[in-house]
Amino acid sequence: MNRIAQGLTLVLLGAAALTSTVPTDLYLNWVKAGFGPFLIAAGVVMVVLGVLVIASELRGEGHDAEEADEGSEHAEHHGHDHARAPRVAWLLLLPVIAVFVVAPPALGAYTVESTGASSGPPPKTERSTSSSPFGDGLEEAGPNEVTRLAIREFVLRAWIDEERELAGRRVELVGFAVPEEEGGEGWYLARLQMSCCAADAVVNKVLITDRPAPETDTWWRVRGTWVEPEGDLYDVSRHEFSVDEMEAVTDPPDPYE
Repeated sequence: MNRIAQGLTLVLLGAAALTSTVPTDLYLNWVKAGFGPFLIAAGVVMVVLGVLVIASELRGEGHDAEEADEGSEHAEHHGHDHARAPRVAWLLLLPVIAVFVVAPPALGAYTVESTGASSGPPPKTERSTSSSPFGDGLEEAGPNEVTRLAIREFVLRAWIDEERELAGRRVELVGFAVPEEEGGEGWYLARLQMSCCAADAVVNKVLITDRPAPETDTWWRVRGTWVEPEGDLYDVSRHEFSVDEMEAVTDPPDPYE
């Protein structure tokens, strides 16, 4: 692998970063929106550096051609050549090209089923000292008004709201369908929440048992009410949701919460 190929790799990597951020929102499948400007800057830097490497090599400024030739002849006499990287290094181009051919999708039901990762309730100390951990607008909504909540907001309410403000209130949730992983009754409406990138994503999900399970990974908007559990909310492991209305929706540009 010569320096021209190395420069080409940089150009392709930079182009991949730019094409997933500038003309599209594809980068939202992997990182939060706030990282967009940094990806654009990194893409520009890699493209510029790659072009400079290629141009330098074509002009003969990157190497002393005569010394390289002498080194090659010397290596040939000894049965090997140190002037170039091993041919297997060309395989480094494959993942770069693959980004253009098959863009990795956002995480979905497979992640929920295979990792079992899910969010948990906040520590009780935080719950007791926080005077108002909610900012979802449920208190401000009228008694007959449908309040749209993120699934993480719904789960937080269902876990720590000792006043049980969710009881009897109609809410709207949007997420993707996940089969019940243990083969039990119902299915989950889920959404992944990430702090930085897809690698740190955790799952927020609600259990639905009063509607047939839709196709895995399809996106749905549901309206209904919380199935209020008995006992201590903090001990609840599965948050149930009773559906009044349900409609299919297209995948959102930003699939994470």
